[in-house]
Amino acid sequence: MNKAARHTVLALGAAILAACGKPQPGAGQPLAYAPADTPYAWANLEPQPQSMIDWSQRQLHALMPLVIDMYDDLLKQQKALGARETKILSAVLDELRGRDTLDKLRELGFKPDARVAIYGVGLIPVLRLELGDAAAFRAMIARVEGKVGEKIPTGKTGEQEYWQFGDKDVRVAVAVQGSHLVATLWPADANDTVKQLLLGITRPGKNLLDAGTLQAIAKKYNYSPYGEGYLDFAALVQRLSTTPTGADLEIAKALKLPDGIAKDSPVCIEEAKAIAQKFPRIVAGAESYAPPQLRVAMQFETEPALAQALMAALAPAPGTGAAAEGLFDISLATPLLKLKEFWLKQADAVAAKPFACPEFADLNETFARSKEKVGVTIPPPFSDLTGLRVTLDKLEPRNDSKVPDVAARLLIGTNNPLAAVGMAQMAVPQLKDLTITIDGKPVALPASLLPASAQLPPMWLAMTDKAIALAAGQGSEATLGAYFTAPPSTTPVFLRVHFTGALYGLLGKYADLMQAAMPAAQKARFAKQTELFSLYEKMIRAGEFTFEANANGIGLRETVDLGE
Repeated sequence: MNKAARHTVLALGAAILAACGKPQPGAGQPLAYAPADTPYAWANLEPQPQSMIDWSQRQLHALMPLVIDMYDDLLKQQKALGARETKILSAVLDELRGRDTLDKLRELGFKPDARVAIYGVGLIPVLRLELGDAAAFRAMIARVEGKVGEKIPTGKTGEQEYWQFGDKDVRVAVAVQGSHLVATLWPADANDTVKQLLLGITRPGKNLLDAGTLQAIAKKYNYSPYGEGYLDFAALVQRLSTTPTGADLEIAKALKLPDGIAKDSPVCIEEAKAIAQKFPRIVAGAESYAPPQLRVAMQFETEPALAQALMAALAPAPGTGAAAEGLFDISLATPLLKLKEFWLKQADAVAAKPFACPEFADLNETFARSKEKVGVTIPPPFSDLTGLRVTLDKLEPRNDSKVPDVAARLLIGTNNPLAAVGMAQMAVPQLKDLTITIDGKPVALPASLLPASAQLPPMWLAMTDKAIALAAGQGSEATLGAYFTAPPSTTPVFLRVHFTGALYGLLGKYADLMQAAMPAAQKARFAKQTELFSLYEKMIRAGEFTFEANANGIGLRETVDLGE
């Protein structure tokens, strides 16, 4: 799925699947059905803001007809599904066809400001979300059944009915429970105790809402209440290594899991716990979830000592302390010697105390082999590298040439730029007479550097005592001064990837060029993709990903500046 599609799912998925109204305290919230000790969960503590619903409504109206048409085409072309599955999907598309507003989606039972929760009962995933109109949802299922010409198989546990899908081993169950829609899975021979635990008919003794786990994560990482979650590796290992009791025991029996793991392999259990303590948890949440900006973060938590070592090894990438530029801008820190030192310390630690568990024997060998490869001397100019930055400022197709009109910049951070340029001059004869100093002033590269048939734009080279920069494109040499002086971030942001919505417009232009050479049968389908690019350009002004080493481990942040 491309970036724009993921951004659309992020924005529209909550709008389509959510339930309305202000959060009501206590038992009615989906999160109140999640066990307090679930090893993973994702939920929105509050319904999404009205401004986000309004933005989603505009995008839905523009996107839905086009998306339905594209899925129609895919369904007609595909050969992997049988006739029954194709009929079911076609019937579902029919239900969505023409429902290009949130009001029309309400007719299917959905509401635009839902609370949704995904969690584990034992290790089995459960999805629970609020419905706006349970009767309307059931009516939609009935219409789908009518179009398919058969009933969806059902089951019943206690007084609760559910639809079920699957085979002789595993069943997926979907139920309407009051104002909630619940989806989960269980073994085909699961008993009523297990089914009622998973469907939430039997409620947990302690629930995640009251435990405040997500609220604590939101407070620690400054997340908004519109979405946060976690995956707790330490809790998973603890759960798998402990003899199950209560609800876990019933589910373990249904899954036919062994119950003597802790007794059979205590060494493996202890080493698994030690590994999990180094990488105990992943947490994520929405920092901002309202126009004009979406900002979602994820934190790969590590033990404090490892976090400090990563911060020492990973330097900030060039230019990350200033705003990104151009159509596309990527910066990467390359402190190869520091990274080498970091990895050798990890390998030495494993060599000093190898894993005793047979299941982890491959890790001993992997670290030993990696030490042999990483331990070699890194020669210059690679040992001098500190970072790279590439910026694409312009890329326009031309009618008079296959070579587009290009403007771009490249910066190479290095502790020894003179040596790097000197090596380049020895390797490339056309550069041997080039005179360049570390004053940052651009010097034109000789036109003979590449054949005239390449039709490349004019290029310039400049150098300071910390970096080498290359500019391509008419007038681009004037931008190198600011390129050199753009500061690194104050924290170790070791990777940044930035793009603008105009990049989708550019993809649309090239799609038009490709479409002109296509057979007539393919042109119509490809034209819809071009329309999507045009919509994405309007929907997304810019997007950016950053990776940062911090006191808690490694942080990832995605920022999307929303358009119309």
